Amino acid sequence: MIDACALLLRLNAVGGGSQELDQAISDFFEQPAGAYTESVSLCRSLVARVLPQWHLHLGYDVSGVLPYASLSLDQRYHHAEAPTVPLAILRVLLTALIPAAGPGRSKPRPV
Repeated sequence: MIDACALLLRLNAVGGGSQELDQAISDFFEQPAGAYTESVSLCRSLVARVLPQWHLHLGYDVSGVLPYASLSLDQRYHHAEAPTVPLAILRVLLTALIPAAGPGRSKPRPV
């Protein structure tokens, strides 16, 4: 099974939908198969399941071209930009989870 860091690296390397990544995402989060890399609603639902207390914000960068997503809870804040909104959501979700992973853990715990 892929770990959070490896999945994030793969997400950072794509510019659009990927069936292979969709399968890796559903496997990693133990969720039903879906087109996560192409669906804003699936990604929003995934964030709500994995990090239910966190606030997800979506927008566009200063240039108005690249979408971004941010996740915040109390003093914790993470953000990510991507070519598409679903990829931005997935990237920020993985970014928020990685600090929770300790040595020897293959899968981070939701906070």
